[in-house]
Amino acid sequence: MCILTSCTGAPSYIQAPFNGYTSEIDVGVLMPRQPMFYSLSVENKKISFFLVKVNGEVQAYFNACRECYPKKMGFRVENGHIKCRSCNEWFPVESLQQGIGSCYPIPLKGELKGAKYVITKETLLDGVKFF
Repeated sequence: MCILTSCTGAPSYIQAPFNGYTSEIDVGVLMPRQPMFYSLSVENKKISFFLVKVNGEVQAYFNACRECYPKKMGFRVENGHIKCRSCNEWFPVESLQQGIGSCYPIPLKGELKGAKYVITKETLLDGVKFF
């Protein structure tokens, strides 16, 4: 996983491709149970998210939760878990899809088309309020 940090200490993520209508992420780079974080700008708003492959299935989540999103801190990966940077709540990556707690990452709908996970602009805009 490639996460860079800037002088401010805020993480920088892989720039997701975006053609103005969709973001198409190559899932061939995903390793099992290893979340990959991405960011992109939609209508001048920076949105971050991550993809993870669990049991051969690609899942996507906004880098935010319903409880802590006002702090704009997101998640980090730690020992096979996703951990909230704000409240330190953590979840095994295998449990994210069943997430029913308020600090679970917010699902990001997309569609697997061949070797690409495709996320529409409309879906990304649905999550702008979390960033």
